[in-house]
Amino acid sequence: MIEPISDIQKRQVELAVMSYIKVASGLYGRKFDPIPVHFDIKGKCAGMYEIKGKSKRIRFNPWLFAKYYEESLSDTVIHEVAHYLVDCMYGLRRVKPHGTEWKEIMLDFGARPKATGDYDLTGIPTREYEKFAYKCACRTHQLTSVRHKRIVHRGFQYRCQYCKDFIESDRAANG
Repeated sequence: MIEPISDIQKRQVELAVMSYIKVASGLYGRKFDPIPVHFDIKGKCAGMYEIKGKSKRIRFNPWLFAKYYEESLSDTVIHEVAHYLVDCMYGLRRVKPHGTEWKEIMLDFGARPKATGDYDLTGIPTREYEKFAYKCACRTHQLTSVRHKRIVHRGFQYRCQYCKDFIESDRAANG
């Protein structure tokens, strides 16, 4: 099992976040507030920009950072800072998560605008979710319990990215 990054490495990541924000202030001619950085993600996600109510933060996976430290420091940090900057400059309601605005910021920093990483998760703690079968017009989908509960309890609907049909519970589809 891989150990998470050290406190010294966490501080280096926090400094990298602050450095990119400072560079962005110069690039875009405006001040951006510092943002809290947390190291509390597990699984295959390397990082995330999160908003809950009025609080904003950037979260990182300390195990993936430990296994891929240099790559994470150069790629994942700027990726998440770019999400924060998009929110500051455009708001999130009017833009796609990895849309034109995000890509432009990534390019302004000289980074490749790549939406996802491809990591070997050997030795990385991951969560296992129960899966639920859902169908659309073209296939069966395996949804995690998180999406399943959103559908059942909150009335969420999801569409298949291929046929654009709404997906329904396999049980509902079979009567």
